[in-house]
Amino acid sequence: MPQHRSLPEHDPHVSIDENLARQALADDVFLGSWFVFLRQGWLAQAGLKAFLPPSSEAFERASIVFRGQEHLRLQGLQLSKPLPEAVQLVSLTSDKSLYRQKHDPIHLLIVAPEHQGEKVQLSLYLYEETYADYKLTLDEYGLCLLSLQDLPAGQYRAELEDYGGPACSFEIAEYRLAALNAELSEQRLSGDTLRYTLAVSSFNQPYSGPIEIELQEQGQRVGSRTRLHCNRAGEARGAFKLTGAGPFTLNIFAGERTATVPLKGTEQERRETLTISELGEGRELSLLPLPRSNMCRGMYITRGAANNEPFLVQRALGREVEIMPRVAAAMLRVVVVDAVHGTYEETYHEQVQANQPLRMPIPAPYGIVLLGAFIEGQAWEGWCAVLRPPELQLQCTAPQKARPGSRVTIKLKTSLTERVVPIHLIIKDQRLSAQSDPQVELAACIKENLAAWDEQSVVGFIERSLGKMQLPSPIYARPMLFRAMAAPQFATGAVPVGFAGAPLPTGSAVAKSAKELTKVRMQFPEVIYNNIVKVRGETELEVKLGDSLTRYSIEAFAILLETLDWQRVETSLEAVQPVYGELSVSPFVFPGDPVLGRLDVGAASGSAIVDVRHNGEILPLFYADGTAVTPGLPIPSGSALRFLVRPGTITSTVRDGRQGGSDVSERYVSEPGQLRHIQRSLRLLQANEEVNVRELQALELRLLPTLEQPFTVLVEAASRYPYGCIEQTSLKLLAMFTGYITAREAQKAREYEAAILPWYKRLQSMYLPGQGFCMYPPEESGQPQSDHFWAPKGVRHLLSLPRPQDSGLQLQSLQDILQDIYAMALDAASYYKLANPPREIKDCHDAYLVLTAENTSPAEKGKALAFVRTRLKAQGEQTYVEDSEANKIYGPAVARRQETAYAAAALLRAGNQSDLPRALAATNYLSAQLNEQGCFYSTIDTAAGLALFTALRAAGLLTETENEKQQVRLNGQPMSLTEALSHTESIESIRCLSGLALVQITSEVSESWSTFKSQLAVAVQLEKDGRAQRSFQVGDELELVISVPRYEAGLIAHICLPDALARIIGGAQVKRFSLDFCGKKSIRIPLAAITATSLPDKFSSASETDASKTSEEQHWAVIVRNMFKEEQVGNPGLLKVVVKEHSSM
Repeated sequence: MPQHRSLPEHDPHVSIDENLARQALADDVFLGSWFVFLRQGWLAQAGLKAFLPPSSEAFERASIVFRGQEHLRLQGLQLSKPLPEAVQLVSLTSDKSLYRQKHDPIHLLIVAPEHQGEKVQLSLYLYEETYADYKLTLDEYGLCLLSLQDLPAGQYRAELEDYGGPACSFEIAEYRLAALNAELSEQRLSGDTLRYTLAVSSFNQPYSGPIEIELQEQGQRVGSRTRLHCNRAGEARGAFKLTGAGPFTLNIFAGERTATVPLKGTEQERRETLTISELGEGRELSLLPLPRSNMCRGMYITRGAANNEPFLVQRALGREVEIMPRVAAAMLRVVVVDAVHGTYEETYHEQVQANQPLRMPIPAPYGIVLLGAFIEGQAWEGWCAVLRPPELQLQCTAPQKARPGSRVTIKLKTSLTERVVPIHLIIKDQRLSAQSDPQVELAACIKENLAAWDEQSVVGFIERSLGKMQLPSPIYARPMLFRAMAAPQFATGAVPVGFAGAPLPTGSAVAKSAKELTKVRMQFPEVIYNNIVKVRGETELEVKLGDSLTRYSIEAFAILLETLDWQRVETSLEAVQPVYGELSVSPFVFPGDPVLGRLDVGAASGSAIVDVRHNGEILPLFYADGTAVTPGLPIPSGSALRFLVRPGTITSTVRDGRQGGSDVSERYVSEPGQLRHIQRSLRLLQANEEVNVRELQALELRLLPTLEQPFTVLVEAASRYPYGCIEQTSLKLLAMFTGYITAREAQKAREYEAAILPWYKRLQSMYLPGQGFCMYPPEESGQPQSDHFWAPKGVRHLLSLPRPQDSGLQLQSLQDILQDIYAMALDAASYYKLANPPREIKDCHDAYLVLTAENTSPAEKGKALAFVRTRLKAQGEQTYVEDSEANKIYGPAVARRQETAYAAAALLRAGNQSDLPRALAATNYLSAQLNEQGCFYSTIDTAAGLALFTALRAAGLLTETENEKQQVRLNGQPMSLTEALSHTESIESIRCLSGLALVQITSEVSESWSTFKSQLAVAVQLEKDGRAQRSFQVGDELELVISVPRYEAGLIAHICLPDALARIIGGAQVKRFSLDFCGKKSIRIPLAAITATSLPDKFSSASETDASKTSEEQHWAVIVRNMFKEEQVGNPGLLKVVVKEHSSM
């Protein structure tokens, strides 16, 4: 018999009213973990038999009572014991771990089947700072799919505030995908050793050859790499010890090509085995496959050692539990607990015969089986868990192969033809992995609950008698007989929602992101479908593939509320075509650096004709050994060609040498730290002013009817600002209230309303009555002291909010919030000695506050207006405020924008027509500096921008009613502004003839890190084995270390790596990324040296530039910027690295 956990002498759930009961029943009452065992004659021992009628003789017999029922009392003893908390089945997952900036949207799926229709709050954190809070509503199935776009680069964490549970993490960066696929074909956990088999392929062919395997835990390298060899089938076998907290991933290196395999369920609490039964045969459970295990709902169950317990449960999987008595028992009580709903069903049996099985149904998704028995006069107790297998029989089928860019049909089918089943379907590039999925997360919820049952349950004979227990002092009360002898009815919980009225898709569902096919493969979406499909029986969807030559994973997760049934299946599809040329180039190359691109060529006929161009000019091509390719002659299919890479557009063309057909693909290469993005600025044209595309070197000119669109973009961008100190929180609340009050759509107003509450609570958490505000909530910073630098600036934002009585808010709840915010702001202003309005005008912000205050005299307003007029001046062709005290605080750029915006807003609020040209000129100066998000660099200048745009709207400029009166000349043709707004052809020039015209200018902007002047000392070094070096070998495991003299709030490191180095995460080679210092002076990032920085001799002799012939270095860049101070930049300049071919190669 196995070694069992003994019961302690003290049970916190047992209490006593008087010692009489203990003394009378000391040797006749035994307390197990979940049962009370009463020996025969217990009532007589209690001295109560004489008071009972003859018909009560049954009370003298031995009894077994379940302690899980409420109000279980016996002769002054309280014996009830609460069941462990019902399991919270909640999952939060993303479709990838890594997203390309401004590329695919981020999809987050919430699964909470027991909370259908409820509201939840999802909090998103960027670098541990609150980025945004989303108020969401679960649908009738307990699902919610949230799509996020245009998030800035960085590391994110999403959490469900209402239900807790594990967070979902992902990163946004710039990266390169290699033509290598790797997946686990087998894995098995033995102790702390994970044995695995990898299946590695490239272009739909098994990869054969050497590979290296690296284990990472939470993005950090664990130990050293191991070398394996893939056989002809592309299989490689290896093993790792998992000893940390996890989760873990495997990085696979095949020369310069890499892949990542997530090891789902490798968090310590998930992978560790848990015993869920010791009834006759042991059963152990883990979220990782165990030797000879069976899988159910993402959990793996295997057999343990056999034992001679008196009851045997052989199957831990099934719709019912079969209990086989090995010996006769005088009586047996069986309780099956529904661990999801916290209900139970019990049965009572007498004179149980050996080898006569008993059966009871198991609720979905699993049940806890509790046994209490008297065997030969001894009390015995046991427990086990039984999982109920899913019955959905989910199927997902797709073609094995398809051409890139083609439409394919996906078929989804379940065994339920009369019910609607929601199925979450993801189709994505298989190389980009996710660390988890809904089935794994729900399995983790169940395992955590099973661990609680295991902690509170025992298996074996019960020797803990009432007389041996340590009980608390008695509380005298009226003695009671033992109540609750009968079994309660099984409670089934809430009635599930029916599916009959659920909508079904009509015909085929088509992915809306599809665009017309082009001859050049340029569109490479990595997630081509992510949606919830409602299926009754079966349905088909038509989806358009991207242009990538890759393997797509097709993942389907179905859940049924009525039976709490769920299932996940996965299949794949290869995107192939008869002729292809797959380009692989580094996204960043410094001019003259020795960098080689790669073109993998395939043709059905066995030969192809290839050319590669840089900005339209043909490049020399080479085979892998350095032999030159003769232009215009066929080359063998399967060749991997090389070419020198420079910044610019790289275009490859591959034509089948015999059968016809071609493939064209294109990539763009930038310099390190030379970033391109699309910027949309504004220009207000007054009479006789003109703009044209050629002079501005713009991509597009567009007339806007009013200021509403740019105003809305600015308000939304300010509301989404990614950080949350006291000043930033105040600005976000100012923007949110502005957005709510000015919203034209009810849905947008509801979004602002939902966002205001959590940020109001955050503001409350930083408020110190009578002492202002602290910098961050004390629970985050651990410092509840008053802040005297940023907090006063936040108070000024809050004082700019509309007064509650003037806000026009209809919702009483928002009026109350605004009233409380204003009260906190006034209290803090008193503490910081901030006069409202200012008594002395020191800057244009003070002047603006005086001009907009209701309680200032005309003389004070006149003084403020005069101050602004003396500060806002034409400086060459621009109009702005030059010198300011704020320069010392925020730096010249932020301070200049702040002061200029408040100055222009003040002139507009004053309402003098003579000041309008100057205010509009200042507006043009500012709007040209709006970033790609539509706001300014920091919350300081963005707050001033809000004041300016609000003043422009209040001035009544550019209203729709004025459009018919205003005249413009569009491409040389005079017309009204109303006619010009309906113009559909390309606009080359716009001239304002009368009134005002608002023009949106779209340009491609290049930002070079090299232009940033360094004001912060930054040390950057590459280390191997803890030692700084400048020269490495291909295959080396490196660490990038970035240090500053002292940590300052807001410091972010931005890294741009060369071709030779990469950060391997999420299935990709990450080349540009950003990391927070997280309160430390230095950060360490694991990197891999994947290619050499020097050219082989044959390449060098054919190189076009002297620099690339002789250079053995590649350039890369690191800068450190402060998110609060635009000018605080640490720029060590372009860095260099040398990576040589491995000496054994």
